[in-house]
Amino acid sequence: MRPAAVLFLAFLAAPAAAQSTIDQHRSAAPDGTVDIENMAGSIRVTGWEKNEIVVNGKLGRQASGLNLSGGSSHTRIEVETEGNPHGVRSDLDIKVPAGSRLKIDGFEASITVTGVTGTVQAETVNGSITLSGGVKDVDLQAVNGAVEVAKASGRIKAESVNGAVTIRDSSGELEASTVNGALEVRGGSWTKVRVETVSGNLRFEGSLGKKATLEAETVSGSVELFFPASIAADFSFSSFSGSIDNDLGPAVPRSHKWTTEKELSFSYGGGGAKVNVQTLSGSIRLHKQP
Repeated sequence: MRPAAVLFLAFLAAPAAAQSTIDQHRSAAPDGTVDIENMAGSIRVTGWEKNEIVVNGKLGRQASGLNLSGGSSHTRIEVETEGNPHGVRSDLDIKVPAGSRLKIDGFEASITVTGVTGTVQAETVNGSITLSGGVKDVDLQAVNGAVEVAKASGRIKAESVNGAVTIRDSSGELEASTVNGALEVRGGSWTKVRVETVSGNLRFEGSLGKKATLEAETVSGSVELFFPASIAADFSFSSFSGSIDNDLGPAVPRSHKWTTEKELSFSYGGGGAKVNVQTLSGSIRLHKQP
């Protein structure tokens, strides 16, 4: 074989050879704290019934190793790198005891958490965050990426700057916000909800407890609310320059004489839950679920 061909084949093989496969195990408490840091690539965490942490995956080029340290009650998992960590893409597949308390940090990283019943705190800059499973407390924050939560309960906080936020079939207390992205709450039963967008549209379709509160606010996005005919709530809507439409009952919005502002306040089903919606230029529409 010619020397040039040998060099070319060696060049093609170099990236694959530079990646290292990992398979590390460590015993862990059923409700211990697990800190995970991987600046670029992907982080996938799955809760299971074993009192053990298992880390599989591949470390990227220029990764110097995986730091798996600490005791059974507090474990740290960190991709160690040479030079700028944001350019070293590693993929981690981690199994932890289901009751673990997670703290996950990424930068150019996507994060997925499944089946963890403890608290979950996750942050990334350029990447998505997806969580499913019954957890006690959730705090998820992304800058350029979508955030999605499914089948969670307890206190849920979900934020994105440039990305959609979607909450499905969950319950408890919710605080969610976006700047440039849609915000949707689909299904579930809630006791307290606060949702905000700047330019993204907002949609809520779920049920509220008798003493629940829902506060929704946008600047230029539209707001759509879907409630069953059995809802018992007191509604208060206001929009400075957007329209207000009510498909739930006969109440109609009131316009101000000297401004473009519109307001609508009424009780339905005897009242109970408090629903307050405010927009600057976005429209508001209240729907009755079929």
